[in-house]
Amino acid sequence: MAKEFRYTENGTAISVWAESETEVVERAQEELDSQGVSLGEAEIREHVQVIPSPRRIKSGEQGVMDERRRRGGREAADVVDSGMTVGLGTGSTTAWAIAEVGRRVREGELEDVRGVATSLQSHELAKEADIPLVDLDQLEEVDVAIDGADRYDPEAPHVVKGGGASHAREKVIDAMSERLVIATDDEKAQTPLSYPVPLSVMPASREVAAEWVRELGGEPQLRYGQAKDGPLFTANANLVFDCDFGAMDDIEGLAAELSAIPASQEHGLFVDMVDEIYIGADDGVETISF
Repeated sequence: MAKEFRYTENGTAISVWAESETEVVERAQEELDSQGVSLGEAEIREHVQVIPSPRRIKSGEQGVMDERRRRGGREAADVVDSGMTVGLGTGSTTAWAIAEVGRRVREGELEDVRGVATSLQSHELAKEADIPLVDLDQLEEVDVAIDGADRYDPEAPHVVKGGGASHAREKVIDAMSERLVIATDDEKAQTPLSYPVPLSVMPASREVAAEWVRELGGEPQLRYGQAKDGPLFTANANLVFDCDFGAMDDIEGLAAELSAIPASQEHGLFVDMVDEIYIGADDGVETISF
């Protein structure tokens, strides 16, 4: 987690972030001085809050600091009550939900909350946010999961996930949950869904898996890692194909066909799983219930 200073005076908004509180206080003081605003160090610290670190999330500063994602993630965190076991999703919007749940835990608004992370990224964010964590294999059910989506259908309880290659673990935790809440922004709406579907496959069977995808009408593209040579490997040591099927009018049928591929471990179609969607927009947060 990083730190952010946000302050408004006479209509002038000042916002700076840094990885540590010491650094953000220094940057805030410099920005305040340049704006001619007088604020002491103690007052500056009162306006510092914990936020997701843009350097540690795939979408970077532009994605993480998007106000729509901040709004959507924070409001989605309101579904968490004391005593709950919470699935903690992956991505820039859900990172804000994790930060908000952590704040409420630290300030005593929530008690006896346990989190189960859908990825190493969300595990580390939750740990830094002081959310007590439990291992997946210790659980048989989850009260609510807050997760993200690469694309969502505002007219149906389906999403495409797996941009972070964590869709196998995400699907297990989301399926275990009594309630699945998707936190996202208004740019990711799509009816019908037509986003490439991630499919994780055994490395030794990548060629035949790709051919089976083509037989289903898709165009598979092997995903390559960023800042490294060669393909990306999942946490379960599988490869990922991003499979473009165009507009998916029969998403239930396609999901079943992808699951039937012998070489596949898991695909990124989450069909009939979504209960609510929290959509961050420029003018607030919209919610859709199914």
